[in-house]
Amino acid sequence: MSEEAIQDTGSQEVAEAAPANFLESLPEDLRSEPSLRNFPDPASLAKSYIHAQRMIGADKVPLPGKSATPDEWRAVYQKLGAPDQADAYEIQFETADFTDTELNGLKAAALDAGLNNTQAQRIAAYLEETLTGARSGFDEAAEDLRHQGEQQLRQEFGRAFDQKVELAQKAAHTLLGGTEIFDEITLADGRMLGDHPQIVKMFAGLAEQIGEDSLEGAPTEMIMTPDEASRQIAEMTGRGGPYWDKMHPEHESYVQQVLTLREYL
Repeated sequence: MSEEAIQDTGSQEVAEAAPANFLESLPEDLRSEPSLRNFPDPASLAKSYIHAQRMIGADKVPLPGKSATPDEWRAVYQKLGAPDQADAYEIQFETADFTDTELNGLKAAALDAGLNNTQAQRIAAYLEETLTGARSGFDEAAEDLRHQGEQQLRQEFGRAFDQKVELAQKAAHTLLGGTEIFDEITLADGRMLGDHPQIVKMFAGLAEQIGEDSLEGAPTEMIMTPDEASRQIAEMTGRGGPYWDKMHPEHESYVQQVLTLREYL
């Protein structure tokens, strides 16, 4: 047999003798270990060993079982950074104006949920953002309603708008001792009490019942509303009256008065 053939035969025998994987090179009592079957080579086993060694020194938090008590979970939360009292939270707000009661309630809820301060601050920031957006939308809606109410009164009172509002305030002074109530009471829709058209109309009507002479500082010359002018026009332009009779001595006076009244419509 040639030397070349002997070398080929020797290489084949070594290859056949090599283990199919590194498990076969281990002692017999380790070959059947299930945890080792996931490692295809020694390098993978070595990496796993190094990782395990590093984890040995880490501060681990064991999770309680399904039947764990609230106190057991509380211990876990505290290891993860939750404080032991609600007052220990340091929560800051940039724009939202939370009351002490609301802030204390938020802290109590954060403690009950086991949040650390960073988590609690994140929840607070979300609430602040949401509340700020909601308040902004609420204020815009209230301003729209206030504007609509003012336009309604201007249409109803016409040129007498400013005078009617003034009379309403004077009636409030006489009956209530001041107008503070108009600016102190906020309605459910966000408007102040004094911005609601029905409130202004009510006190303006009360001013008429009291009488201008009884209201301190009331104007002496009253301005007509469109309705008042319309009613007077109807009276002056009634059939058979001077307005339609050119020969009547008061005809021209009636015509001029009606023209003046039409300016209030």
